[in-house]
Amino acid sequence: MTSKAKKIYLNGIVQGVGFRPFVFKLAEELNLKGWVNNSSKGVTIHAEGENMDCFLQRLVSDSPPLAKILMVRTEEANFENFCSFHITRSEAQQDADVLISPDVATCQDCLHEILDKNNRRFGYPFTNCTNCGPRYTIIRDVPYDRAQTTMSTFPMCESCAAEYQDPRDRRFHAQPVACEECGPKVQLLDSSGRLIPGMGVDQLVQGGILAVKGLGGFHLVCDAGNREAIERLRQRKERGAKPFALMVRSIEKARQEVLIDKKEEELLLSPAAPIVILERNQNQANLLPDNIAPGIHTLGMMLPYTPIHHLLFKGPLDFLIMTSANLSGRPLIYTNEEALTLLNGIADYILVHDRDIYHPCDDSVIQRIGGEAVYFRRARGYVPLPISLTSSKLKKSILGLGGDLKNAFCLADDQRAFVSQYLGDMESFETMERFQQELESFQRVVNVTPTVIAYDQHPNYHSTRFALEQEQQPKIPIQHHHAHLASVLGEWELSDPTLGIICDGTGFGEDRCIWGFEVLYGNAASYERKGHLEYLPLPGGDAGAKHPVRIAYAYLKTLLTGEEWTKTLPLWHSLLPNERKILDRQLEKDIQIFQTSSAGRLFDALSGLLGICTEVTYEGQAAIELESTATLFLRQVNSGGKNEGTEDVSEYPYEIRLEGNEYILGVAPLFQAIVHDCLQGVSRGKIAYRFHLTIAGAITALAMQFQHHGQLALSGGVFQNKLLTEAVLQNFKDKNIKVIRSRTLPPGDGGLAFGQVLIANEVL
Repeated sequence: MTSKAKKIYLNGIVQGVGFRPFVFKLAEELNLKGWVNNSSKGVTIHAEGENMDCFLQRLVSDSPPLAKILMVRTEEANFENFCSFHITRSEAQQDADVLISPDVATCQDCLHEILDKNNRRFGYPFTNCTNCGPRYTIIRDVPYDRAQTTMSTFPMCESCAAEYQDPRDRRFHAQPVACEECGPKVQLLDSSGRLIPGMGVDQLVQGGILAVKGLGGFHLVCDAGNREAIERLRQRKERGAKPFALMVRSIEKARQEVLIDKKEEELLLSPAAPIVILERNQNQANLLPDNIAPGIHTLGMMLPYTPIHHLLFKGPLDFLIMTSANLSGRPLIYTNEEALTLLNGIADYILVHDRDIYHPCDDSVIQRIGGEAVYFRRARGYVPLPISLTSSKLKKSILGLGGDLKNAFCLADDQRAFVSQYLGDMESFETMERFQQELESFQRVVNVTPTVIAYDQHPNYHSTRFALEQEQQPKIPIQHHHAHLASVLGEWELSDPTLGIICDGTGFGEDRCIWGFEVLYGNAASYERKGHLEYLPLPGGDAGAKHPVRIAYAYLKTLLTGEEWTKTLPLWHSLLPNERKILDRQLEKDIQIFQTSSAGRLFDALSGLLGICTEVTYEGQAAIELESTATLFLRQVNSGGKNEGTEDVSEYPYEIRLEGNEYILGVAPLFQAIVHDCLQGVSRGKIAYRFHLTIAGAITALAMQFQHHGQLALSGGVFQNKLLTEAVLQNFKDKNIKVIRSRTLPPGDGGLAFGQVLIANEVL
């Protein structure tokens, strides 16, 4: 009887994840002969033998944990009577189509070796294997072979080469494999660039600020228990009040400071090892100073995810500040040369190494909201994973440029979309340079060359100007909030028109006003604006968002009657008389006043009115501090603590009126009631909490005008507010309305580019 022979083609994340040695061992176990190799299309197998069906089934069911198989194709092959199964050299094909794994946190096997005094990799800060280590950040091109990575300059020693070539070793074809003898080295330098011994552990204990070159860029690090060191870092980095991220030795240590549920623990321990935003534990004496995250009730924590990080915890410190090393408004620093120049005067010491970073990549940030992981920043550990478009094949290859805040672009063709890592805010020349650099290199990694460009229709966005400067490709402007809606529907692979509530800070509207609290009905093909927050005057436009008290002043002066306005005069003590005079003139003469329906500015206005945040030093600060004030009040109520008027935490009044074909949310009654409470001395926490309840109720009431439309989509950066979002979700759950939200992309502008791509595809 003639034995079977098949060619098997697998595509997905099948390179750099131990797939070929897995195939090799499985083939030996099932007594199959032939070969396996990497190609620019994925993995190709020629298999001969009688256990073919079992082999095919187990290729998928038993594949390595980091593998992600998206396609399996088989065809009959000529029987060549191989006498064994072996792994052959990679094939380079002109049309590459292979997925690259994101960077992966250090596995337990490698960690044991780093900590084992008898192991040849004891204390080696670049220990990795097929199951962990750098991937995306070091790759220059596909296929994923050492020669195509920044490890190409480190020839393997005899011992590493033996591991690399042994299919039974967990370092078989682990491209970054290295050891002390042949691999990258770290160097600790003082502020003048002189070499000093150690890795900086002693300097951290003594209160020093250390710049550390990590996986995707430099971090600035100091002792998280040292208030003075934190304040010094905050001042040197011109950080304002923006919270610092923390790295903690272990989950057990983290629980001393924050509350961690099972799902949050899984996120912290996952191969992606993101920063997870966690609520501070209020029931015990916290050891960490409050200047880590001023004015807010959460801490962003992550676990060590590289050997360098684990070695920094060999000292006595359990918590380290671990914040991205970038100057205010500029992109992440990732080269040794940049660090030595730009961090001089910020870091006291610099820990550099000679393994180059090709794709700078910030830490990902996630919070659990309504039981699901919500991305605030999607980068290391998740990029460049694709989003499948199985229900809609793209007509052309498309580039979505995203927005100007929290920028990430999207490249898509056929049935896959690749959203880049978080790149930051596009306001600086340096960030635009980084954007263009990443756009060029990302195209090689994902093998998408765009023929069409989709961009936000805001005329003053830097990304818009970039789009209009490109002469070769057709360009399609996309309305901001339509892109938010399309992004969510695309993640759920829905094409039917759907009702969406889109709440964010800023988006250029079709009527040239600033939108941001929108009820839209549509899909990627088209949309109708069904309702919105009433237009309110924003002094200074987008730039005015940095002055919450001025926003509150303008809103109240517009919404209240003359008599009601007079009563508010005691509330404006934080505004100088000259400021008030200028605002009055602006409002009277309509000078630099922009009409906005923004939900974000509504939160800012209340934060300013209550004196919670009167000057914004980072994007979203006023709303974040308002949410914290409200959450702490709710905690006090739930814990049975004494608090005035805890029995009355109902919604404030508001109105919904029909103007033409649109429902308008009117907030004059809301602010009238809030002013009354302020003048009566009601606590800020109670007012802030009732405000959140009210906005959740208003969102629900607006949507219920269209309840016949069935399910509902929520999107926009405001839905990163945990307190608000969970109240909204509970309201719709009570009404048996299904809510869909972003799943693998941020609800804020980090998910915008994906929606732009889907809309552009419909325009085509």
